[in-house]
Amino acid sequence: MTESAYSGSGLQNRVWVAFVRAFPTAMTLVPVAMLCGVLAAQSGWSVEEVLLFSTLGFSGSGQFALIPLSGQGLGVLTMLFMAVSINSRYIPIAFATASRLPASRTARAMAAHMLGDEAYAVESERDSVASVVTIRATIYSVWILSNVAGVLALGLMPPGLIGKGINLGFPASVVLLVLSLGQLKVRVPRIGAANSRRIAETALCVIVAMALFGMLGKVWFWLPSIAFSTWRMWRAGA
Repeated sequence: MTESAYSGSGLQNRVWVAFVRAFPTAMTLVPVAMLCGVLAAQSGWSVEEVLLFSTLGFSGSGQFALIPLSGQGLGVLTMLFMAVSINSRYIPIAFATASRLPASRTARAMAAHMLGDEAYAVESERDSVASVVTIRATIYSVWILSNVAGVLALGLMPPGLIGKGINLGFPASVVLLVLSLGQLKVRVPRIGAANSRRIAETALCVIVAMALFGMLGKVWFWLPSIAFSTWRMWRAGA
């Protein structure tokens, strides 16, 4: 057997192993992604719009946050700013994983776009470029298809099956809450001070968020509160 045949077989094996590693994680996203599609359909989004939105705006937390805001008359630039703010946590992750990406600019950009929290958790420093691309593409594809499946599923449901009193957006709020708690879990231990200082900094962030909620309302309060909390945690941990 030639050397090229061996290398081809090795590549296929790495791709398959990476797919097997990523697939269980991808499947755990199916219910959440379908819920995202259902919420979008309830807001009047078409299948094509959801497909384009999930393909270009690949972000669970960002999509959940923007779907309910899309019907409130917000401008495109405002929604874009919100999406960038929510997804700013990917910036350090992208830099940390840059060495795993393909050499080609186009392939590199596509692989970077498919980066998510789940892919970052599944990947390892020892993974080859083919393994990284396979892991990200698997999770990315399942998310998009599940979003579309959510739209189609709502169309198959009998009218009135989901009552007006059922808040399907509640899980989205839980997702954002979990992400926020995760950020606190990561940042608070970095504060090089006594526990009393950590508690005080966390309490200050909560107080400011509540004050901004009272002044700006439920739509606009969270962007400045996230910015303030990030600044305080960074300053305290410096």
